Amino acid sequence: MAQRTVALCDGKFIGIESIYTVIDGKQINIPDKLEQLRAKSRNNELFCPCGCGANLVLVAGERNLREQHFRIKEGFDGICQMPVEGINSIDSKIALKCWLEDKLHTDDIESRVPIRTVSESERKYEFTFMSAKKKVALSFCNEYRNLSDDKFTILEQHSNGNSIIYVASGDKSETNGQYPEGLMKIQKRQGYCLLLNVDGADYSKAELTVVYYEKNADGVWEKVNIARDKLSKFDISDSSQIMYHNHSLSDMLKEKQLEFNKHKQAIIYQRELDKIHAEEAWRADEERRKQARIKAEKDRKAELERREKERIEQEKIAAEKKEQARMEQERVEVEKRQKRQEFLKVINSGDCPEDRVLTDEGGRRWVLCEFCGKFAPASAFASYGGFGKLNKGKCYECSRNPNINTEVNVSEEKARQKQRYDPNICPECGGRLRLIQGPFGKFMGCENYPTCKFNRRVRKK
Repeated sequence: MAQRTVALCDGKFIGIESIYTVIDGKQINIPDKLEQLRAKSRNNELFCPCGCGANLVLVAGERNLREQHFRIKEGFDGICQMPVEGINSIDSKIALKCWLEDKLHTDDIESRVPIRTVSESERKYEFTFMSAKKKVALSFCNEYRNLSDDKFTILEQHSNGNSIIYVASGDKSETNGQYPEGLMKIQKRQGYCLLLNVDGADYSKAELTVVYYEKNADGVWEKVNIARDKLSKFDISDSSQIMYHNHSLSDMLKEKQLEFNKHKQAIIYQRELDKIHAEEAWRADEERRKQARIKAEKDRKAELERREKERIEQEKIAAEKKEQARMEQERVEVEKRQKRQEFLKVINSGDCPEDRVLTDEGGRRWVLCEFCGKFAPASAFASYGGFGKLNKGKCYECSRNPNINTEVNVSEEKARQKQRYDPNICPECGGRLRLIQGPFGKFMGCENYPTCKFNRRVRKK
């Protein structure tokens, strides 16, 4: 922190910045001012502003501008409550004092002027600098928390016709998109913000940035630069307007606002166009999706219709097959009935045919016993068939009876068999025999296979 930077003399505050001026662009101490303050300190006319009653002495060396300050005279044993001022604050005030001296060309610039000296008010606010001749007052704020509406209102109500220039430290001017509450209080009154950055107390190195704050197209607060240069490059006109390269900052502000708003509206307009295009694209996509849904629905219905037709066709085919099966069943039943009728007719007639195998409607073969005359299924016979006795055989009862005479006239039987023998007729079932090529050669097989499995090898000639 800086050392003591202000003293009370003749009812006025005298800041250490009051001893500086600029001549031919060079920052120097004011010899007359230094001598006056030294004389007053020797005469015990400099006091501490806190009201503790301590006499102050001016400390002003030539080695470094920052070493110049006030200190309490030796021998004071009271309690001093004078707040300590920051280095950046006093360095800024020194640079601003030199700037006013350089641009206003007047010798009546006073520092730290309480409003009670220019108006009937007992409020404890002060102007950082004031020139009664030029009707210019300057208020500098190093800490944004000190930027209160009450302070601005009081300064404006008691400015006594002086134009007020508001300057703030540029150290904390970035907002990161947030609303700059303190600086906006300056902007509402001045139209723009003057932000001062110093490099020590050297006026030649001090920079001034002119900005205003505005919400961009995203609704985020943005710092818009109007001008930035050495503090010495900015002038003050006779009408108390801040000038930069012969242009008033007020006019430059209007141009920058117009440019910013034009750019902002262009972004908003482009976004609206993008939004419209996006909506159109969405609607187009939605229409494509709708058409796709309609097509999918049509395809689904077509598939359902196809499946329904297929189901109907399958049901029709199934019904036809069922009807065919029913008709076939009826045909089989008819054939069975016919076979049974024929079978019963043969049984009732007692005449056993020899030209075909005798079967009932279930396909069971029936045989007539040559010895006892029993007419029964083939399973009840020990032997049956052969030449001349296709449907005749010997039942199990006769085959087990030793008293049955089984001798026959062999010559007559052979003659009868020879007379009836046909090589193309199956001797077991009476079916036609046909030539078949088998895996082991040719043979004669019955056409009623597999019901009849009779076969005969074909001898090679």
